[in-house]
Amino acid sequence: MTYYTLSDKGLVRANNEDYTESLGITWCNHEGKEIELTALILADGMGGAAAGEFASSLAVNSIRQNIVNNIFARSPENFLETDRTEFLEEYIQSANSAVYEKATANAEMKGMGTTIVTGIVYRNSMALAHVGDSRAYKFANNKMTRITSDHSLVQEFINAGQLSDEEAFDHPQRNIITRALGMNMSVKVDKKNIPLNYGDIIMFCSDGLCGYARDNEIEEVFAQYYRQENTDLKELARKMIELACKNGGGDNISVSFYQHLKKF
Repeated sequence: MTYYTLSDKGLVRANNEDYTESLGITWCNHEGKEIELTALILADGMGGAAAGEFASSLAVNSIRQNIVNNIFARSPENFLETDRTEFLEEYIQSANSAVYEKATANAEMKGMGTTIVTGIVYRNSMALAHVGDSRAYKFANNKMTRITSDHSLVQEFINAGQLSDEEAFDHPQRNIITRALGMNMSVKVDKKNIPLNYGDIIMFCSDGLCGYARDNEIEEVFAQYYRQENTDLKELARKMIELACKNGGGDNISVSFYQHLKKF
């Protein structure tokens, strides 16, 4: 399997407010060519009672439905020929509206929201979009690179030169995010295209992992379990969750992986 997703409530939280899915879509066109897309979607919800769980699942379900429906509504060829980051931004705005409308219409859900990170792989690239502090990493050539920038207060301090990454990791305000779905009628979305080579791995994660394990610790797990031809993504996911739990497991932990095993 070239993609895999796993979520765990961790060692402290009673509920799991994360929600994540990965899916593959394959079809054959009129020329007899098989076309394959892979999509990853991960959300980390917030809010009282069960509102966080509802927000994250609503956002993921909305984006997944839009991906599947719009590929075929627009025609697969049209979808593939267009900048897919634009579609992802459109889908995130739609998910934001869904969460915002529920939050404003129901008193018990007031203030709920969610992060989101989502990507679509086609041929040798991933269209990527995100809001909040859920992250995307790329492991390639035995090196891990963070490919998203957190929408958080401590990241703003880092950008301003007021904090180092190490200082931000333990900062008392590290959990304050500056963007989330459901807070306003629209949301600013960061998006980009990520080139992929054979064997590269993309990982999405909630801050239940990257908030409890430093990047060098996460990279060590990658290096230990990575195989260029066919990494056991199920084992890799379990090891990432074990790492977060070993370091306290104070939040829900979610990971979603894709390994690029196609040659074009």
